[in-house]
Amino acid sequence: MQSNNYIKSSIIFSLLIMSCNNELTINSMESNQLKNETSLYLKQHAENPVNWQRWSNSIFDFSGELNKLVIVSIGYSSCHWCHVMEDETFTDDTIAKLMNDNFINVKVDREENPDVDQAYMTASQLMTGMGGWPLNVITLPDGSPIYAGTYHTKEQWFDILNRIIRLKETNYEGLEEIANNVKSGVIDINTITKKNEVSEFDKDFLSRNTKIWSDKWDADNGGDIAQQKFVSPSKYQYLINYGSIYKDEQILNHVKKTLDIISNSGIIDIVEGGFYRYTVDSEWKIPHFEKMLYDQAQMISLYSNAYKLFKTSEYKDLVYQTINFINNEMNSSDNLYYAAMDADTDGEEGKYYSFNLNEIELISGDQINLFNSYFNIDLDKPWDNNKFLLIPKRDLKSWLGSNSLNKDEFLKMKERWISEILKIRSKRTKPRIDDKTIISWNALSIIGLIDAYEAFKDDLLLTQAKDKFDILLKMGYKNNMLVHTFKDKQYQDGVLEDYAFLSKAAMRLFQTTGDEFYFNKSKEIIDDSIKYFKDEESDLLLYTTNKDLFTKIVSIEDGVIPSPNSIIAEQLFNISHIIFDDYYLDQSNKMVSSVKEIIDGSINYYSVWANNILNRVELFYEIAVIGSDSDSKTKLISEQLLPNVILVQSNSESNIPLFMDRFFEDETYIYVCQNKTCQRPETSIKYALEQIPYLKTN
Repeated sequence: MQSNNYIKSSIIFSLLIMSCNNELTINSMESNQLKNETSLYLKQHAENPVNWQRWSNSIFDFSGELNKLVIVSIGYSSCHWCHVMEDETFTDDTIAKLMNDNFINVKVDREENPDVDQAYMTASQLMTGMGGWPLNVITLPDGSPIYAGTYHTKEQWFDILNRIIRLKETNYEGLEEIANNVKSGVIDINTITKKNEVSEFDKDFLSRNTKIWSDKWDADNGGDIAQQKFVSPSKYQYLINYGSIYKDEQILNHVKKTLDIISNSGIIDIVEGGFYRYTVDSEWKIPHFEKMLYDQAQMISLYSNAYKLFKTSEYKDLVYQTINFINNEMNSSDNLYYAAMDADTDGEEGKYYSFNLNEIELISGDQINLFNSYFNIDLDKPWDNNKFLLIPKRDLKSWLGSNSLNKDEFLKMKERWISEILKIRSKRTKPRIDDKTIISWNALSIIGLIDAYEAFKDDLLLTQAKDKFDILLKMGYKNNMLVHTFKDKQYQDGVLEDYAFLSKAAMRLFQTTGDEFYFNKSKEIIDDSIKYFKDEESDLLLYTTNKDLFTKIVSIEDGVIPSPNSIIAEQLFNISHIIFDDYYLDQSNKMVSSVKEIIDGSINYYSVWANNILNRVELFYEIAVIGSDSDSKTKLISEQLLPNVILVQSNSESNIPLFMDRFFEDETYIYVCQNKTCQRPETSIKYALEQIPYLKTN
């Protein structure tokens, strides 16, 4: 009989051989392995004395054999408090020795491995009622969480580590009980059982839930009542659609007020453009300074679509300012967009965006009183360390009147101020750019460019969208499957959001160009998502194909970016209305039905699902523009907001069922259809749109 030592040695030898392909060995765990990583966040920790490893599923093979607990520390490159903890805690030799001697230490870039982040963030929220980044989780050797927390000072982290080490030695069974309870709870959250039948939805479901949500609106500052303000653009897109269909002025006024306030608030960099991720206060004043691509993309969409309804010129200006920002600051050498811009410069949060009194005097010259008044600067109340932020007046019209200024005069004055601000910024260190490419966020950007093209009829925007889509198809696949991120030939596997958002981008390109290549690609991506991410226990799709996490992940919340499941349900619905295939409609209906009970009472967290329901409780229409002049007529129609409508076009004969036998050489007809039946075709846009009761016509 072999000795235990021989068996142990054999297992370790097998692990060493197995790990060669994974670039992970027991020896590699004796040193920091992040120096060769392409992730900016991981490289920021490459000089730590902690023996950091990048995420790999095989970590847990080694942790079990070595009988070590695992620290999974998750963050992202533009996260201020991630930088603080790295600088204060992970550079400390005493902390590093404690971590290296007792744990396997794994550093995770949440933007590269969003599935890992979602799994452990859910555990953190279950264990503590909160989450955030940096997220620091301690797990058993199998990856099951026993502790979760966010930012810790060096002293706090030292104390936590020692307590966990003592518990491992004195009460391991207690840690196992914690792990089992947390694991079971997280699995329960991600288990959504199949429904025996498709749910029935009615107007009351949406009206009741929208009323519940409206009670949480911030009447003074716009948005929802909250101590910190995130925009979450999909919320307002749903409210715009709902308010437009039901002619609900209270809802539309809330949206308009919110968008107006945001457009003159601290969440926007008024000098160089771009939206910050959120504000740390309830009045949209003090930003958390990182700029994320997904925010820029969705705000371009939101303000473009809001412009269609409200025709507010400032919305158009803001859209172009944001597009210019991402083109100037976040465009990659591959002509895609980078992921994010850091909150910090030279180790200080917001340093690039704040100004001291001497700089304010230099910028404003003899107009300092007007400058301070417009930018809400109180010299007795600096933002931080005798520095001030530029937060514009909300109500420009009233401010101009109280200062006896006309708008043209003020704009010239403001232009001079901006010029001086740019001179000062040009001498500063710019915030770092996280130069990874994320497929899903770039797809959101393509959707944003298309929405802006529809609103403003700028052909350059459509050209940009088409070019970036083509590049994503060329660079975003590996082994015939989508990747999630890539940089310098390092790839991370695709997750469901990459498929969902890229499919929607393809569908939007089909709608704006009539090129059936884009429709076929959208359908292909949706078919692939069902093939790769099918969840046998539910009618929804898994977030990841990774089977080695401690839990499966089924993402349904529409947060700062929409749930991929809600977007796929939307796209299945759209496909079914174009090709008249009930399979796609049935799949969509099952997905929407499966979340009904979950979202009831809290649709403010499920706004894309709510829009899916709106498509079902009110009449949904296809508008098909077919003929040689389809492009110009589609452009005119798409200038309007079109809730509960899919607008498509074709300039030739087609086998797509919605287009079939409806093309005529000598005329372009507009078909308004519902439930596979079209009304009388019209050549007049006005008469065609009058067939849809809730559309505004010009």
